[in-house]
Amino acid sequence: MSDIKKTVLIDGDQISYTAAFSCEKEIKWDEDTWSLTSSETDLRSTLNHLIEKAKADTGASEYRLALSSPKLFRKDLYPDYKANRTSRKPLGLKFCHQYLKEEHGAEIHDGFEADDLLGIWACKQHDKIIWAADKDFFTVPCFLYRNDRLHRITESDADRYLRLQTMIGDTVDNYKGAKGFGEKTAEKWLNKWGDSWDSVYRAFQKAGQSNDEFRTNAKLARILRSFDDIKWEPAL
Repeated sequence: MSDIKKTVLIDGDQISYTAAFSCEKEIKWDEDTWSLTSSETDLRSTLNHLIEKAKADTGASEYRLALSSPKLFRKDLYPDYKANRTSRKPLGLKFCHQYLKEEHGAEIHDGFEADDLLGIWACKQHDKIIWAADKDFFTVPCFLYRNDRLHRITESDADRYLRLQTMIGDTVDNYKGAKGFGEKTAEKWLNKWGDSWDSVYRAFQKAGQSNDEFRTNAKLARILRSFDDIKWEPAL
């Protein structure tokens, strides 16, 4: 990793939410009235700080930013994908997105999430480091800087974690996995029956779920590794 200019790949959604929430300020005007306000100057400063932190954490000289498209291909697979996200969006979020696009060249590809773009970029060229908090990036063979630690995720590591994630599901993204399978149960299952897609499919069968449910969960769990991955299917 030391012989080439490194590029840090930054989830623009993540830093936009972080900046927007952190810059909100409550104002009490009198005994009855409160308001919530935010400063564009503070938002710009916070976003710039986070980008510089990502570069400093990873030793990267270059950076590349991704933002999610409003339309997501996973919703075509499963209409309830992320449907449980009902909490309010922070003030200044739209401004953050616009600022990252205009001033930092953040990229949006129709139908794709920021996670997918980072996964594709990281798999294409291995001098790239993903800087993100999301544990879903363990499904990508890449260098990942997460929680103050640099991880090197091999293809076999990523494939195993993807199989686990398919079985466990993701409550944040609102897909359920195999009924009755938590993290420990899924680990024990793969250790007993083998780390393969056939083994994962058997777990779904045991839970009384269909082949379609198995395949949908696998495709929802997989962060793309190339643009062609949108057609990916688990191999049985």
